[in-house]
Amino acid sequence: MAKALIITEKPSIARDISEALGGFTSKNNGEYYESDEFVCTYAVGHILGLMAPEDVDPKYKRWRLSDLPIIPEKFQLKPIERQKGRIKIIEKLIKRKDVDLLINACDAAREGELIFREIIQFVGSDKKIKRLWLQSMTKDAIRTGFAKLTPGEQHEGLAQAAACRSYSDWLIGMNATRALTVRLKTRSERGSSWSAGRVQTPTLALLVKRELEILNHIPVPYFKIEANFKAKDHDYDSTWYDPKFKKSTAGPDAREDRIFDAKLLDKILADTEGKEGLASETRKPKPRKAPQLFDLTSLQREANRRFSWSAVRTLRAAQRCYETHKVLTYPRTSSKYLPMDYVEVTKKLFETLANGTIYSRHAQYLIDNGIKNEPLIFDDSKISDHFAIIPTGETKDLEGDDKKLFDLVTRQFLAAFYPPAIFEDVERITVVGEHNFKSKPPMVLKEPGWQAVFEKTAGERTGFSPLIAGKNAAEGVPVNNKDIEKQDHQTRPPGRIGEAGLLSLMENAGRQLDDEELSHALQKAEGLGTAATRADIIENLKAKEYVDPTLRPTVKGIRLIDVLERIKAGTITSAELTGQLELQLNEVESGKRTSDSFMEQVAKITEQVVDATRDFDYEGIYPDIDPLGKCPKCGGDVFEKAWFYGCNESTKRTDEPKKCDFLIWKDHYGRYIDRRSVHLLLTDGTTGELDGFKNQSGRTYKAVLALEDKELVRKPVEGSEEEVNITIEVNETPLGACPVHKEEGDDCKVKESKIMFICETKQKAIDEKITAEGFSFPRVLCKREMKREEIIQYMKEGVTPYLTNFISKKGRPFSARLRMNDAGGFAFEFPERKPKAKKGEKKEESEAAQ
Repeated sequence: MAKALIITEKPSIARDISEALGGFTSKNNGEYYESDEFVCTYAVGHILGLMAPEDVDPKYKRWRLSDLPIIPEKFQLKPIERQKGRIKIIEKLIKRKDVDLLINACDAAREGELIFREIIQFVGSDKKIKRLWLQSMTKDAIRTGFAKLTPGEQHEGLAQAAACRSYSDWLIGMNATRALTVRLKTRSERGSSWSAGRVQTPTLALLVKRELEILNHIPVPYFKIEANFKAKDHDYDSTWYDPKFKKSTAGPDAREDRIFDAKLLDKILADTEGKEGLASETRKPKPRKAPQLFDLTSLQREANRRFSWSAVRTLRAAQRCYETHKVLTYPRTSSKYLPMDYVEVTKKLFETLANGTIYSRHAQYLIDNGIKNEPLIFDDSKISDHFAIIPTGETKDLEGDDKKLFDLVTRQFLAAFYPPAIFEDVERITVVGEHNFKSKPPMVLKEPGWQAVFEKTAGERTGFSPLIAGKNAAEGVPVNNKDIEKQDHQTRPPGRIGEAGLLSLMENAGRQLDDEELSHALQKAEGLGTAATRADIIENLKAKEYVDPTLRPTVKGIRLIDVLERIKAGTITSAELTGQLELQLNEVESGKRTSDSFMEQVAKITEQVVDATRDFDYEGIYPDIDPLGKCPKCGGDVFEKAWFYGCNESTKRTDEPKKCDFLIWKDHYGRYIDRRSVHLLLTDGTTGELDGFKNQSGRTYKAVLALEDKELVRKPVEGSEEEVNITIEVNETPLGACPVHKEEGDDCKVKESKIMFICETKQKAIDEKITAEGFSFPRVLCKREMKREEIIQYMKEGVTPYLTNFISKKGRPFSARLRMNDAGGFAFEFPERKPKAKKGEKKEESEAAQ
């Protein structure tokens, strides 16, 4: 009897389908499931990848500008190393003689279509294909889906669009990475590339743009006026404001309560000091609706806000809750909604949570009072491949991050069905003569509503009592002006972007585009990256050392964006590229554009980026115009160059001895030195306090740069040294056996802490305040955060590859490898100086970026 082979994207979906259809038995320890009618197996996400250029032709192992752009006539696939066994299992099942139909049960979207089609392409099958399109994973929905299978040909446009996006990311990322690495990499850098890509580079550009706004900010002094008034039975504070203020017509630093004119300040003080005022107020209820369910991005933002977790830390905990503990649904989702047929599923979940859990009271409330907000929760049109993250109904004893994350998701799930929380909003206006003062105390929670799920209760009245008991005071109540004073302030630069903010910017990147059509296309495509990939993109920016662990752009990151914009390769730094590609991919999917036409356009973009990178001249993009000031040594003009600022006598390319040696390196003790700071230094002889310098242990501090005896000096600000705001993730899984305790039967393992990689024996000795031999290694060495995979290799082989971006005591970056000694300690080994390679002939490890 002929059978159909069902291929799912994940093992859990294969199990769900087998249970829903019934009659399956597990084969070969769960490698696949089989019934009289079906065989069911699974991928594990992407199990195939595109071949790197050197896989196709060994000549591409050498990274040469003359070989670029590399544009294959045909893209070839290869198994991902750790998934070779899985593809062999699937291939064997596809080629079974009794299998005559292939059912694509991968996720119902572009990526799921790609995973299935890549498998079929790699195996080379021409068997008939049908598509299962599921938005719900209830048993009824699965059975209904199998009754409505569609021919694979109906999804050919989706398949072509999926392949085109994969190919375009490969072409743009791989070629840009190779070209930039050859042109920008210095002799001191080893083992790393200057990667670029469609998503990674615009994301970095967002951070660099903000960093330059911060560095270029010039503080402007302004004043505020604070008054203290006495009502009948209480005192209260209030702030002067301009009721005619309009943000749309004011400057970027203007606010309704800021005074930039000293004469206006004096007039207000003279008019109001000691004068009586009339106070009026409004007190009104302000409902705050229940929160939506979590998708991955909103969960990552909330975990960052509540727990200061990075996006990847949240994702790891969510994956464990899904895969290992099975207490949460699939986390890599971009939807905050549930399918319409999940109403009964949620009611059963309430019953489970009401049965002896810490959520019993809140779940029972929903059982007794019914659910609210159904249209904002159940909506099939808002779901593509996955629905919102919710509990599964499994209950387990969890610990650490997993417990915190499960609790957050479960409370959000319950809260979403609750009525709104009601706050009391108070605004009091006090008028003294012609001048207005405003008081807005924090809102008071009056009816908890959904906030009760987060253990919030109605608050006692805070701030100040009503002017008139029990009602608003619209007519004005006389008050005495007890005290009034001016406060001196300075405008501050915009704040740096944290992980929660960056996730929002990536998700909403489409709103930043002026072109309405591109904006709509990018918003429809979820912005920059997807819920499933954003954490990896952020981690890749850290791994490439374009940003530090706090997401502050490094000198390397700023330099990359600066060069790309100067060489007119801004296409790759803008979210507009993704918008353009998404618009065209939608046309491919609908049949309005051919895949060949799309790839021709991508090839042109790739050629433009490569040509701009290959052909630029440093003197051309950093010309001797717009001098920053006069050289303190020779009096010449100082200009910006690629790596430093120098005068026209110190930067001349000539065989004659240079007449001047004045230089200011852009990378100065780990801090990027911007144009404004150099201008201040040359004009005033000092910069004032600058933050962001780093010492050898990774601590940041403030310093003043000054010119003394015509030499640049750095003066650390006393008491400014502080820990770098690094939230170092702790992976509780051991790295491996301790390389120091090798005796047979010794089960000592090396684990992570926030400050060390350390073996259990040595950690126990430290805890017990005794001495013992063992393995330990700092998490941050010479201002460089050591990666887990580097330490694992170091433990196994006793030596690392050459690693870049260590910072010396003098603030200079250097490269070295680390070699272990018999006691578990280490020593630096430095690379030999080699003759400089000819232009365009660097040999690097291949790495393209999305």
